[in-house]
Amino acid sequence: MEYFEEVLDRKTGELVRISKGEWITITEMATSFGVGKRKARAILREMGVLQIEDRGGHCRQRLARWVVQRGWGKRHEPKGRYPFDVIGPDAQQWIAERWVETVDKLQAKTLDGESGSAASALQHFKAKRLHPMPTQHEICWLIDHFPSLSQSEIASIVEVSQQLVSKFAGIRQAQRDRWHEWQRIAA
Repeated sequence: MEYFEEVLDRKTGELVRISKGEWITITEMATSFGVGKRKARAILREMGVLQIEDRGGHCRQRLARWVVQRGWGKRHEPKGRYPFDVIGPDAQQWIAERWVETVDKLQAKTLDGESGSAASALQHFKAKRLHPMPTQHEICWLIDHFPSLSQSEIASIVEVSQQLVSKFAGIRQAQRDRWHEWQRIAA
């Protein structure tokens, strides 16, 4: 989406529209780099462009304050709709210069030790399934099959925030506790 600034021309007294460049959403940026939304957000989080904000029980990945303060991005919070962010041309160039390096860094993190074998095991398991796994199922599968992984390692494998892993791990534990309680009562 192209943004414009209206400036008063003092000679003619008319408002003149000046283009501020092509601004794109994070999803559009992901498409331009040929990756999915989750992968792009994980990469941008690693760069420090995105930060996780918890407001009213909703964890969202929003542009970091420094990006907005430099004028590289804008936060939109329309009333009654979902908030979204757009990234300006200067930030797009800055991100493009660091993209490959950050992808390599993230991949090296994911492929280290047990998290590497967990990631490949999850990919192998997902390939056998007829239907795609929701994020919650991926997280629970990793917790069940690789209990020694930390939540941050699981988050990097699934490419979500650590807070989301914590939420789904808590739900899983509550369900297991209820099941054990039911088994105890039934016996």
